[in-house]
Amino acid sequence: MTEQDVAVIACDESASEGENLMGSYHPVFVHGSVNLTLSEAKEFIGSLRRATGTQAPEMKSKTVLAPRHRASLVAALPAPVGRANINFVDKSYFITAKLIALLMAEQGERNGVDVHLSGLGRHLTDVLHRKGPTTIGHLRWQALLTTFNNVIKSYVREGSTPPTVVPFFSALADARTACRDQQVSAILEETWEARHLTLEYAEQNSLDIRELDPMFPALTAVTMTWGMRLGDKPFEYLVDNYSGLTQSACADIVRAARVPLVVSGVPLPRGDLRDIRLIDSKLDERVQTADNLAGVGREVARLAIAGTQQCHPLRTLRSVHCRLGIAPTRPFLLVYEQSCSFDLLAAKAHQRECLWR
Repeated sequence: MTEQDVAVIACDESASEGENLMGSYHPVFVHGSVNLTLSEAKEFIGSLRRATGTQAPEMKSKTVLAPRHRASLVAALPAPVGRANINFVDKSYFITAKLIALLMAEQGERNGVDVHLSGLGRHLTDVLHRKGPTTIGHLRWQALLTTFNNVIKSYVREGSTPPTVVPFFSALADARTACRDQQVSAILEETWEARHLTLEYAEQNSLDIRELDPMFPALTAVTMTWGMRLGDKPFEYLVDNYSGLTQSACADIVRAARVPLVVSGVPLPRGDLRDIRLIDSKLDERVQTADNLAGVGREVARLAIAGTQQCHPLRTLRSVHCRLGIAPTRPFLLVYEQSCSFDLLAAKAHQRECLWR
């Protein structure tokens, strides 16, 4: 097989703040990807350069999203229709899914239930995320997710001191006491029984794959999309430099994306992902195109959450959204490609891929 037989999917993200999910400025992580030739991408980026007049060495989304350039952006976006994809991850949903995935999976196994592959994890996450804020109170809900985020995320900077589990235990106990909803109470009780598992994560200082970084599960989820689009054709990702994508992390993602997966009795599509290559986005217009699409997704997410998309110039992109590859399921923007991959308690051999769709 020659290089020409392997499709190149260029990727970039927007609104990534690593594992800092609950303290992040942007509530939605966005991943953009395109299947364009280099010449096609150069033409697309060139049209944006001509429209904006920018002389910067790299065409970034912040330039085309400036109010004075948005009409040009709307005019240019139909070009990659059918050969682009934008993937959204609601960060608060993601951390809720991790709360279920990391703490309740072992409890389920003891009862002979696979929380991941049975689809139960997705159901419990939906219930908790939908009802939690109102049934325990928004401040308690924020405290619960934030303290869990702080315990589970990796602390790899020199001199960083991981927090203790005490604030999370306290927030979880407070949520249990305040809750008046039977479904949510049952979930919180199961979580309470499994709270000791957070101790094992709190003791981890370095992981090959950061458990709470949406980039890794986003790549495995997007692989399904491109697998469906490309059929049996193999492909590789060309990704803008990203510190967390180490050689071993990339190899793990490629392996996980290719493993057969059945959730709730339904086989999920798999893509023939061969490799993940990193590159400086300044050197490749395909990656710059993906960056601009991800930036558009970030702005659409912001408008949707604020409830102002109807009166905004980008409202005209709705029809383009669907053709670009944004499936408008759930509240407008939110293609929840909920992916909980790589439960990396290596000591407990809990490496599994779980895509809740």
